[in-house]
Parts: sequence; C-alpha cells; structure tokens
Amino acid sequence: MTQVFEKAAELNRTNLAQVMKGVNALSKTNQSAGIEWADFAKESYAAGAETMKKLAGARTLQSALEIQGAYLKDSYQRLQTQAKVVGDLYKGLAEEVGAPLQGNAAFDPKAFFNSKAFFDPKGIFDPKAFFDPKNFPKLPGLPVSSKLAA
Repeated sequence: MTQVFEKAAELNRTNLAQVMKGVNALSKTNQSAGIEWADFAKESYAAGAETMKKLAGARTLQSALEIQGAYLKDSYQRLQTQAKVVGDLYKGLAEEVGAPLQGNAAFDPKAFFNSKAFFDPKGIFDPKAFFDPKNFPKLPGLPVSSKLAA
C-alpha cells in the first residue's frame, strides 16, 4: 500500500517540476516580449517624430505625400518584423512547454482535437426536441390548445 503512495508522491513531484518549468518559461518569454514591444514603441515614436519634422519642412503636397507614403511603408515593415520576432518567442515557448507531451501516449493530439468528438451539434441543440409541444411547460390556469395537445 505504501508503494502506491510513494509512486503517487513521485508522480506529483515530477508533474509539479514540469509545471514550474512551464511557468518559468512563460515568465521569461513574456518578459522578453515586453522588452521587444517597448523597443518597438520607441522605434515607432522616433520614426513618427522624424516623419513629422520632414512633413513640417515639406514645400509641396507631392513631397508631403511621398514622405507620408515612405513612413507608412517603413512602419508596416517594422510591424511585420516585430510580429515575426514575437511569434518566434511564443513558438519557442510552445515547443519548450510542449516537449514533455511529445511521445506521451496519454496525450494524443489527434484524439484531443477531434472536432467531431468535441462538438456534436445534436448533443447541444436538437430542434425536434426543442420545438416538441410535449416539452413545453404546462402553465396553471391556461387552457391547453388542441393543436398542442395532439
């Protein structure tokens, strides 16, 4: 009997260690992502300020539109780069946290994410049963319609 308790205690220690590794990895990833977003905000602010200076010195509408177009293009490229960096951070987090689950027979992603097993519309809402007059409550003092009683 004590062997069962010892095995359960060891399993709990192992699982707690894996959870703590995951929490630690999440914390580090969020910290890195926060630093990346702060740097991105600084770069965006500096680029916006520089563009405003250029726009203030623009002499014609054509040059102002060219400055604005260049700013928008650069801004979009910065955003794409930032999204890739943050996506890579969280991809690494998913790989690190999911590593213990790989090769684990108890976790089969195909069975876990099977949409047919997960969502069966008939189990949630069956229109025939919902609109069946026999399922409507009988209210006291109200006559029962002959159409509903049939």
